[in-house]
Amino acid sequence: MDTFLSKRPSDCHILIVDDDEIICEMLRDALKDKYHVTASTTGKDAFCKIDATDFDIVITDLKLPDTSGIEILSYVKCKDEYSEVIMVTGYASLDSATIALNLGVFSYFTKPVVIDELLIQVEKAVALRLFHLKSIMLMNQSEMMPAGAKDHIHDITQLYNFIRKLMLSIEVPEIMRITLEDVNNRLGAECALVGVDLLGFSEIFAMPRTGVLGSDALHAFIGDHFKTCFPNLNKAKFDDVQIPLFVYKGKQGECTLEKTWYPVVIPLTVTDRGIGTLVLFFRNRECFTTDQTQFLFVFSSIVSSVIEHGYSVLQARHQAKTDSLTGVANHRFFHETLEREIARSNRKGCTFVLILIDIDNFKKINDTYGHQVGDAVIVDLTKRIGLIIRAGDILARYGGEEFGLILPETDLYGAEVLASRILNAFTAKPLTYLHHKISYSASIGIAVYDGSRPVKKDILIRTADDALYESKRSGRNRFTVGTITV
Repeated sequence: MDTFLSKRPSDCHILIVDDDEIICEMLRDALKDKYHVTASTTGKDAFCKIDATDFDIVITDLKLPDTSGIEILSYVKCKDEYSEVIMVTGYASLDSATIALNLGVFSYFTKPVVIDELLIQVEKAVALRLFHLKSIMLMNQSEMMPAGAKDHIHDITQLYNFIRKLMLSIEVPEIMRITLEDVNNRLGAECALVGVDLLGFSEIFAMPRTGVLGSDALHAFIGDHFKTCFPNLNKAKFDDVQIPLFVYKGKQGECTLEKTWYPVVIPLTVTDRGIGTLVLFFRNRECFTTDQTQFLFVFSSIVSSVIEHGYSVLQARHQAKTDSLTGVANHRFFHETLEREIARSNRKGCTFVLILIDIDNFKKINDTYGHQVGDAVIVDLTKRIGLIIRAGDILARYGGEEFGLILPETDLYGAEVLASRILNAFTAKPLTYLHHKISYSASIGIAVYDGSRPVKKDILIRTADDALYESKRSGRNRFTVGTITV
């Protein structure tokens, strides 16, 4: 087994086992830039390659012409229990998944494989593999270590169960809670923090070892140590409370922030890319020993990969329902929300309103100023609406320069008041962009749904759309209330 402490992700060897040569080639192309990749199309060839090479990761199909992926998994684990195996299959069953999990499979995919999701799992598996190699290396060297360092070998070997638990969670808040709690308890820090700057997210999470910390006091405390602790985050945004600060409760007890606490800052990186920092505050410098440094770097290398995966999932969810230009809900999420609101209204008999908004003469704006200015007008419109609507209202980009607005628990009077405010917001002040002053207006169509009789979503949208175009025909920059007809 290769246990060199200096082994990097790019040194890892991956075996792909699938009887479909096209899939083998597809996976090889996706992985070859980061890892050493080998492929087999039969079990016999795979067994020979496994005997000849210490593979770090094996990606295998469940069904092969001459064996099964379960046999491949078992064979790999018999040779090296710390090699990680990812199962891919088009014939998933509860029994096969259960057997694979019991044998220690790292993750389980069904075909067709989404390459981006597979790459995330491979990166996590590689991180866990390297953790084990580093742990074994430290254990082999334990007789040469001072007594203080030996104490942390036990911590490092126990980290395996922590990582397994951590990887079960894909929710960022839970990942952070587990991470902060574990590192506080293991190393006896007074307070632990994680700051991330990743995939468009800039956030800070904190947990004292004991007690509860007030957000205002902690914000001031972090501000005093900001440049040291979070060099990749924007201090001005933090001071302006634009970087969210999430504070968890520690174990039973009390905690009082002290300016004299000694900070230990560990970079969080994934394949040499910085994603943030892990910060531990100790009561004084003597409370942190250099022997703990190795543990922290091993710990952070694993946690980094899990954190990145959590944010990748969060980003994917966000993108699935968000318009990339404006940041408001997209067409798909609009339809899903409208269907839910109709169902809720039918069930409870409550009234809600659908509003459609279309920018007047938008083609003329694009033709006169260019598409870049046109995009700026679209973004400006969403910002102006966002300042007016309630937290529970849903604004979505319906298509092009058209927007949908879903107003729960709203009647006709409330809709008319809001529509008037929206129209006034557009015309109150021109948009200044690229030295241009652009005045614009919009037309609005309104449909009110009271749940008294079921109406299909398409009819409700058509009602608002017809009302919108009546506003256009009547001179623009106005709203019209439509009448639902079945």
